[in-house]
Amino acid sequence: MTVIDSSDTPQQGDAPQGHATEGGHHETPAQRHQKEHMATWMFIGGDAVFFALEIFFWFYLRSLNTTGMWIGAKCSKLNPCTDGLGNPITHPIPKAAIGYTLGVAALIIVSAAFIWFAEIQGRDGASRKALTPLLGLGVLFSLAAIGLQFYQFQVLPFTTIDGTYASVFTFFMGSNIAHFLLVATIGTGLMNRARIGKYDNHNWYQLHLGRLFAVWVAFSCAVLAVLASFFA
Repeated sequence: MTVIDSSDTPQQGDAPQGHATEGGHHETPAQRHQKEHMATWMFIGGDAVFFALEIFFWFYLRSLNTTGMWIGAKCSKLNPCTDGLGNPITHPIPKAAIGYTLGVAALIIVSAAFIWFAEIQGRDGASRKALTPLLGLGVLFSLAAIGLQFYQFQVLPFTTIDGTYASVFTFFMGSNIAHFLLVATIGTGLMNRARIGKYDNHNWYQLHLGRLFAVWVAFSCAVLAVLASFFA
């Protein structure tokens, strides 16, 4: 996501004014911001394709269930299955705790909500004193989501090779952590710029771009959490 100086941020009532020619060929701030907005949506769109594939292969492998190896429901001492290393599995694989899965989603949703509220305050002309704490809380909750996701990995009742459910669920957790790290990084940048007054006087445009991505991450994580909790 491109970092811009607050002096270039579009003010209320700004409109594209064509190309400036002083010192060469340049774009106006409004034109540049329009491209950044489009680039943000293109990035989210690409991630949405990846997200759709995650949902597809979850249901595909769940329905395929080759030799009972989704959660080992058909495995027993008389009819053992094998894990990814060829070791016998003689019992169904326990599912991940729903509380941790939904808790992670709740934390990143709260993080996105604080970033969104910071954007609203920025549009209303709030100063650094109002914006910095809101963005700080957004970063804090995103880090808490990362911490809880790591903790859930430590207490999983299965390993990554215990069937396709186990491996896909673990992949979901890795995907979450990667997205949460991006939210935390973007939020930290926004918070630091707010702290030095870059978003004072209605300079809200970067807050808007950050909010778009944070809300997308929260939405996609929530969908995956519901999928993994109730369609295992």
